Amino acid sequence: MTRLLAACAVALGIVITGPSMRAQRFRSGTIGVRVDVLVTRGQELVRGLSATDFELRDEGVLQKVSEIEVEQIPLNLILAFDTSGSMAGARLHSLVQAAQSLLDRLRPDDRVALVSFATRVRLLAPLTPSRQQIQGALATLSAQGATSLRDAAFSALALRDADPGRTLVLVFSDGADTASWLRPSAVIETAKRTDAVVYAVAMAEQRAVYQLGGRGITGVKVTTVEEAGKFLEHLTEETGGRVMFANSNKDLHATFAETLAEFRDRYVLSYTPTGVSTTGWHRLEVKLKGKSGKVTARRGYFAE
Repeated sequence: MTRLLAACAVALGIVITGPSMRAQRFRSGTIGVRVDVLVTRGQELVRGLSATDFELRDEGVLQKVSEIEVEQIPLNLILAFDTSGSMAGARLHSLVQAAQSLLDRLRPDDRVALVSFATRVRLLAPLTPSRQQIQGALATLSAQGATSLRDAAFSALALRDADPGRTLVLVFSDGADTASWLRPSAVIETAKRTDAVVYAVAMAEQRAVYQLGGRGITGVKVTTVEEAGKFLEHLTEETGGRVMFANSNKDLHATFAETLAEFRDRYVLSYTPTGVSTTGWHRLEVKLKGKSGKVTARRGYFAE
């Protein structure tokens, strides 16, 4: 895995050294597996649950689950921002302002990294507790070039450090991938081998669709989801995150804030795998017991 990350990072022109190259993997045996879980009912988050409200199966085998207090775990926030030509002007300004507001919502022990992507992917700041360093990196953002969305997502995942913190990868893009070297499957495979949760924020562009019916030609507005949207949906579903949509530049501030708040309200379940193999791919199933709600969690993990 480390060799794959290194080879791809070199191919993409990204310099990632030291601990950051040791992408966090799931481990089984005596070390517990941690699973981030989101529970919703309609558009509302379901709060107040405990470990006894969940049923977790690893490869179909029921596991004994305990819950970890989220407040006790520092956050690693990895930002991957689109800076292609379509971001020039007001959109980039809104993106920087939304990111700055996000920094104000973090706790002292949280760390942040910043990756920008256009034709090339740039690591502007590794994981750091220094808000000043991130502020300085944000000030260097400029918009030009194509969009290397998949390469950027891979690079952000590669920054997952080998510490006990929770990692949220927040990817923002306003368009389809036009310049990546990596195929979607390579990025998804990497996501399966980390415990990072990926949330994506995309611009919900609308277009008019005209239909000929009994009352003549009618027009309706529909939200378009391009190829980039399909990739982001697959990536977020695989890691237990989801895609959030901003309807305008002004919405970025609120959408970023909602993303962080939702991540903070997730449940973190922990268990020591029993009755299953200590290696290979493990399929996970997480359900509620005796309560209603939709459970969103990663689909599985690789045991090393």
